[in-house]
Amino acid sequence: MHEDQVREALPERYEVIRGQVHDMTPPPGEPHQRVVGGIYGQLYAQLKGKRCRAYVAPFGVWLDETSGDYVEPDITIICDPAKIKPQGCVGAPDMVVEVLSSSTAVKDRAVKRELYREKGVREYWLVDPVHQTAEVYRFDGGALAAPAVYGPDASVSVGVLDGVVIDLREVFA
Repeated sequence: MHEDQVREALPERYEVIRGQVHDMTPPPGEPHQRVVGGIYGQLYAQLKGKRCRAYVAPFGVWLDETSGDYVEPDITIICDPAKIKPQGCVGAPDMVVEVLSSSTAVKDRAVKRELYREKGVREYWLVDPVHQTAEVYRFDGGALAAPAVYGPDASVSVGVLDGVVIDLREVFA
């Protein structure tokens, strides 16, 4: 099969994890996008004029230069400008936020969490619009520990970004 034929056979939006293509259609619904917008808006405002940058999906992330793993996190935080390329991010972001939906929750909680930990992402948030919670994993030294879980009234400090706090009341309002 030629490269053009392979491209035509792929879904419109997809991720490649450990050589397996994951279809990302249909697009996310309104609750998902509202939560993504709420978190991204706070991050964007608090990161103005700072070294780290926040990117919202669709934004391509190649977790390293050799494996072929390609993902599109809902929100990606990158503090090393050398990782930002014209096509997206090449290398592990400092932080990733995934907002759960019924079609992605299993992949986000298991496959992507482990992939991000292995590849060097330092902080991983799983945000649940239905239950109005945020699970925060901090991968210190690559270890997997139980997440800190926050409810809808919490203000959560971002571990990898000094002084940055996300107000979940605003996110889930």
